[in-house]
Amino acid sequence: MKVKELMEKNPIVAEVPGTREKALRLMGKHEISGMPVVRADTRELLGVVTRSDIFENPKENQLALLMTDEPLTIEPDDELEKAARLLFENRIHGLPVVEEELVGIISPTEILKTISEIDERKVEEYLAPICAPIYEETPLAIAMKILCITDAGALPVLGEDGKMIGIVTDGDLLDLSHVDERMAELDIGIGKDGDEWSWEGLRDVMRLHYATSKLELPGVPVKEVMVGEVKTAFKKSSISCAAKKMLEGNIDQLPVIDEKNELVGMVYDIDLMRAIYE
Repeated sequence: MKVKELMEKNPIVAEVPGTREKALRLMGKHEISGMPVVRADTRELLGVVTRSDIFENPKENQLALLMTDEPLTIEPDDELEKAARLLFENRIHGLPVVEEELVGIISPTEILKTISEIDERKVEEYLAPICAPIYEETPLAIAMKILCITDAGALPVLGEDGKMIGIVTDGDLLDLSHVDERMAELDIGIGKDGDEWSWEGLRDVMRLHYATSKLELPGVPVKEVMVGEVKTAFKKSSISCAAKKMLEGNIDQLPVIDEKNELVGMVYDIDLMRAIYE
């Protein structure tokens, strides 16, 4: 199968000249973690910008100096296997598709649709390299530190008996009930012009902001903000089943359990990319 058969043909893009603030607005409104950067009023690809790029350089405002100017790309007639390999080996969530100019983007989400239809290999063969469970009484600030250090996408939460009772992401830690939205307006510089905002999208950029600010999380245990009803994957189930759950739940990860309902690891959409080219 060719990349052009699955790619998103109208991706969200940032333009240069442009600013950090404009890029954050796009990420927040569209709930995305990164996007291609093109020359203004053209489809000429100049780079890629992610949340990490922006918050690793908090004092830089010009998008041209924040973006990665030599991004990995792929062509529309390349085989899907090549795209899957690049996504997996580089642990990234998007590849610009270029044919002289930007014509689309391919992400794990599009490829998951293929996996969900045909693949019967077992989930246990595709566990993520990192699984960092935490205790239900762990303070939010400690949970955030673990997320930042491990770069894990989510942390399974364990009760006193060692059983999984929930899962927590950076978005859960920065829930509206704990973070004043005015903090984002004052410190990030967004939400000033009356644009409609999704709080989900706003939360999505707050984790990296937290690492570069004086934002203090309340001293409450993680059990107060965790998601209690967790979608899981049985380690012996097929990866097609896992892919379907991710697509249906609009999530990119699943805790993996065994016959005794014990946590054995995590599987992410990126991990499943390996199934395409092996």
